[in-house]
Amino acid sequence: MTEARVVDTNVLIVASAADLTSPFGPDDTPVDDPALRQQVLEWLNAFELDEQRHAVLDWGWAIFGEYKNKLTDQDYGVLALMAKRDRNEVVWVNVELDAHGDAVLDAALSAAVTDRADRKMVAGAIASLAQQHACKLTNACDTDWFDCAVAVQARGVEFEHLIEAWLRTKWAAKKAKA
Repeated sequence: MTEARVVDTNVLIVASAADLTSPFGPDDTPVDDPALRQQVLEWLNAFELDEQRHAVLDWGWAIFGEYKNKLTDQDYGVLALMAKRDRNEVVWVNVELDAHGDAVLDAALSAAVTDRADRKMVAGAIASLAQQHACKLTNACDTDWFDCAVAVQARGVEFEHLIEAWLRTKWAAKKAKA
């Protein structure tokens, strides 16, 4: 059984912002602490080099398309995932899309995962689990995952929050404003 990760786009953005060779700037991420950005970069670097952990991508490239909405081919986050692909360290899954390009989830899960782009990530993780791979959804700075965590975890998907203390503080502040 392969250990797999669906890597949220925000991980790639934060890591790319910390990478000095990437054209993605540190101001392009909500993570303003350079040490936290560095922590995310170090996780992605270790993930890229770990042949036992595989990236989850779909055959139709919908997940990768989400990455490319925000990142270029020169950003470290994209380069790291392409290195995984080149070494065949990818769990390939099928993600069914609707007419709008959103991943198809059942009604209850769709209601919980309100960020339509995140639905591709959830569908990829569920498909990976269905193929008997241990899979986690890896997040750096998106608080929306806390909002839908119960519904997603009910499907067997675990989360890996890379800067969890910072993230929980940000989420609590968001909830206090609501």
